[in-house]
Amino acid sequence: MKNKEQYLIDISSKDEKKALEAARYMLDSADKDFFIKLTQKTEFLFDFIKENICKRLEKSSDTNNYKNVIKFFDVYSQDFDDIFGIILAKYASEDLTDELFSILEQGTEEQKTYAAKYFSYIPDTIAAELLRKETFSENESLAFNCAQALGKMEDDSSFDSALEKLKSDDEFEKLKAVKFFVAYGKNAPIAEIFEAMRTSAMPENIAGEIPYLTSLVSILNTEHQKNVLITVDNILGGLSEILPLSLVFQFELYELLAELINTNKSENHYHSKIAQILLKALAKFKIICENDEYIFDEDKNTKQELKAILELLENQNEEFWNKQKKSLLKELTHCKHRINSALEVIKDLKLKGASEEVEKLLSNENEIVVCEAISTLKELDALGSIDKESVLNKVKNENIKAIIDSYWS
Repeated sequence: MKNKEQYLIDISSKDEKKALEAARYMLDSADKDFFIKLTQKTEFLFDFIKENICKRLEKSSDTNNYKNVIKFFDVYSQDFDDIFGIILAKYASEDLTDELFSILEQGTEEQKTYAAKYFSYIPDTIAAELLRKETFSENESLAFNCAQALGKMEDDSSFDSALEKLKSDDEFEKLKAVKFFVAYGKNAPIAEIFEAMRTSAMPENIAGEIPYLTSLVSILNTEHQKNVLITVDNILGGLSEILPLSLVFQFELYELLAELINTNKSENHYHSKIAQILLKALAKFKIICENDEYIFDEDKNTKQELKAILELLENQNEEFWNKQKKSLLKELTHCKHRINSALEVIKDLKLKGASEEVEKLLSNENEIVVCEAISTLKELDALGSIDKESVLNKVKNENIKAIIDSYWS
């Protein structure tokens, strides 16, 4: 018999016979130490290799060893979460369901997370009440699996609770509600989620969840267009800092930006907002692609997609981009959020030709807008003609006044 170290190597081998033998060893022996080492190993494996390991575990499961999966429940790994649920569901029985119910009731968070996954495959409503108790847990994996199981049960009570949480003043509770709908998987209240994003102090986080609920490309030219544009803007704002670059595929950013480019080649109602988004994307992807520290750890497909997006943007001619820059200035006459988004782009691209329009914002009643305008003018080396005392005299908030004053230092 081989030692476990060899089995650990073999389970991800290209040799299917060796790999199946190693998978059977894991299930037959219920060797927890082996499983711990395997979870550590999978952290560094490509997704397709992890998928192969899971397929081999399913093939190696039978009526004699399937329950040994439960012995691994002390060690939670998202890589094996789903396959354990699949194996147990394959041999589901009333007694097994009762056992998983008890784990969901009395187990550790790790054990409950696996048990909740079982109920997403065997949606026995006997577990609904216990699932509801954990569906907004601080443990995101546990919360996701519970919400997913409740979705399979079409549980209205938890759905209504999440809908109420979308209105919460607590930003983290609001985000939990959005993540619930992603896991629940049916009838997501997209209009309410867009509203939650618009009013959130963490809009990038919520925006990053929305593509899991609906294809932004498919609803771009619908009644949701305005909110889709806000979502894309927030995704670009969070990309690489809050949202992983590998999600460019899930976000359909290439397709979205291509559609927005085509849209803005003619006049349309959202021309200035789209211009702001396209210019923001141009600045963002230049920084990402031209600085290796951003993409060093990304896989080949992600790097190629990022470079393809930048190429798409850079392939537009100078006349196109001049029109976008001119249109961008119209954003400075909108609400605070849109003004701030436009100012960020003006700073990123150092659009000195925008300084005259930015100066007009110094008469804005919103002191935050005035502060952002001064910050932008500083970035454009255009503070020389501004009367500092005149600006400071209009500002009542002492903290904002101190920030504005510092720009002349």
